[in-house]
Amino acid sequence: MKLELTIDFSRLLGAVQDIFKQVRITHFLLLLFAAHMIQISFPSDGSYVFDEAHYVPASLAALRGVDTNPAHPPLPKLIGAVAIALLGNDWFAWRFPQVLMQIAVLCLFYLIARRFLGDPWALGAAMLLGLDTLFFIHGGILLLDMTGFLFGLLAFELYFRGRYALSAAAMGIAFLSRIMAIFLFATLAIYHVYSNRRDLKHAVRIGARYTVIALIVFGLLLSAYDAVYKPPSFTAVTNYVITNVVNDDSGTPVATVTTTSQSVGPGGPMTNAVEHVLFIMRYHGPGGIVINEPYRPYQYAWNWVIPGFSPADFPTYYRVDVTVTSPEGTAHHIPIWYIAALNPAVVCGFWPTIIALAAALWRRRSTETAVMVGAGILCNYSPWLVMSLVVRRIGFNYYMIWPLPFIALGLAFAWKTLLGEENGKLVLAFNVVWALGFFLKFFPVRPFP
Repeated sequence: MKLELTIDFSRLLGAVQDIFKQVRITHFLLLLFAAHMIQISFPSDGSYVFDEAHYVPASLAALRGVDTNPAHPPLPKLIGAVAIALLGNDWFAWRFPQVLMQIAVLCLFYLIARRFLGDPWALGAAMLLGLDTLFFIHGGILLLDMTGFLFGLLAFELYFRGRYALSAAAMGIAFLSRIMAIFLFATLAIYHVYSNRRDLKHAVRIGARYTVIALIVFGLLLSAYDAVYKPPSFTAVTNYVITNVVNDDSGTPVATVTTTSQSVGPGGPMTNAVEHVLFIMRYHGPGGIVINEPYRPYQYAWNWVIPGFSPADFPTYYRVDVTVTSPEGTAHHIPIWYIAALNPAVVCGFWPTIIALAAALWRRRSTETAVMVGAGILCNYSPWLVMSLVVRRIGFNYYMIWPLPFIALGLAFAWKTLLGEENGKLVLAFNVVWALGFFLKFFPVRPFP
């Protein structure tokens, strides 16, 4: 007796295409927004997640007209201060603005991806980016990255619409948000030169005007901030870590909650934007982000894109452990776990992206898309590779969040370029499903079984 198994890929492809036709970016963004609404209230007891221990106090200090965190650009902390003033000093005010900014970032990313790839490739790329665990977490707690992405990608979209002056102003505000926005500027600069390669004089003229506007906007806003807040040129920070053990009625420990606070001692005030920028550069030099502790794989940038890298090796931002004892025995649960695990369905796309870039440039097809993706990865990822080689060890892996948009765009581009329209859509759909599975497994809030 002979059995034959036949799979009709045409039907499967048709089903995938039907799903893509029905799903819109708004549907995905609404689902991601709902996921954030579940996530942001954990923890809700006043505990800080990761660097909220720095930025929440810095936002509160901004309300008093004091700068306690001059090593980072001020805009995200000012946004945090406004949110606290309007909504109160609690988890909702700290995190909800970050959620709104991440949704806006993904919308801008989708618009940019659609210019290069069209649909449904742009939708797939946006879903891959939104489902990355690290990217999601950074859009749900009070950190700095989403503000930088918001104005940086806004600058990209305005540039593609030919609104160069507005784009440059948005880029200047991105500089005021996150120092790594300079990598987005470099990415756009490379693309600008390539796309205008037939008239380099025109490209240089527009680029020079663009750069001047961006620097003027950044300089004027930072100078105004320095004039009002007079940030200290030296800051000594002492962190206090408080561990609270929660007991049940019988006195048995059932949970451990860790909170942090800080005491800041200021030095002399900075008087101008140039002095402030030099201070930030000194702080973020090799000695500023390098740690001296036992080896962990995430401390080297090349490990961020290696397939099979264990999520357990990534750093933990916040974790609650609960032990429940019953007549049936003792069970251990982790109801809240913010782990900075990069989604392998996204970051491992680095490798097919590199292959697709080489193929596109060799065939001279879709070269502008290839240059955008290649420049984005080069400018946003290679600095951390160099840092890993030159200095000791990088303290965290969250710097990988900056090349992630270009890897997500490149992954959709890779399947389209290497596999063609029909097969590429099918593989992209499975890629999104893989990303979703990992996202759900490492979602920060974990209900009890």
